[in-house]
Amino acid sequence: MTTCPRCQQLVNSQAIDCPHCRTPLKAFGHPGIPLYQATQTKFLCDRCLYHEDDSCTYDKRPFAKTQ
Repeated sequence: MTTCPRCQQLVNSQAIDCPHCRTPLKAFGHPGIPLYQATQTKFLCDRCLYHEDDSCTYDKRPFAKTQ
């Protein structure tokens, strides 16, 4: 089980989207490709290798919430 980044409910780790709030959890509906999403108070960039080595070209850097 994993926790939904939006509603914090427990969700099956193979779920494509959260059954409670419908947040997408897997890329392109594929259970093998997880989507990375930050919580409401944090950002993804603080733990990303591309941000660390300054090679990121993402337009939402350094305040990205989803990938």
